[in-house]
This record gives sequence, C-alpha cells and structure tokens, in this order.
Amino acid sequence: MRTFHHVGLVTQTPKPNETYFDALKVWGTDPADDPNKIEWVRFAPDSPLASTPVARMPHVSWAVDDLEAELAGKQVVVKPLTVAPGIRIAYFMMDGALVEYLEIK
Repeated sequence: MRTFHHVGLVTQTPKPNETYFDALKVWGTDPADDPNKIEWVRFAPDSPLASTPVARMPHVSWAVDDLEAELAGKQVVVKPLTVAPGIRIAYFMMDGALVEYLEIK
C-alpha cells in the first residue's frame, strides 16, 4: 500500500528546525510540521547524494510497506538506504519525475 508522505524541495538556505542526517550528510525539515507536507532538504557538498537527481530535483514521497517489492521494475536512481533506525528510503525516476519511497518499520 502506498500513502502520500511529502513533497521534497531542495534548498541552499538553512531552514528553521532542520535536522542533520549524518549518514547522508543532508539537513532536512520534518514534513509533519508543515501544513502542506513540504520537506526542505539541503545537501553538504560531500553528501553521497550530491551527484544524484535527489540533490537537484524536487520529489514526491510515498510511504510503502515493502520497499523492495515496490521498487521492482522501477528505474532506481538511489538504491535503498537506511536514514535512521527503522527508516529506509529509495528514489526512482518515473516519466521524468523523481519519486521517493519511504519505509518505516
């Protein structure tokens, strides 16, 4: 099952209440704190995602139950990554748009 989670927008400007995710070297806001479910993301120059579409394009995020099953047959641009305990993400391209699947266990 897929449930809308957020829209991710890339910024170069620090945002209030952003959190640093050391594993990805990225700062992000919590979309649950935004009435429009916006997540602002800002990448360190040495982020492992800096050279991927994730650091250059907005994305839409869907929460999924089984990340691997949902990714089957997709044009994956960032393979599954653990971003925090119990939270994994992956990104793929669909019709020129960037999509994130988010699995929370």
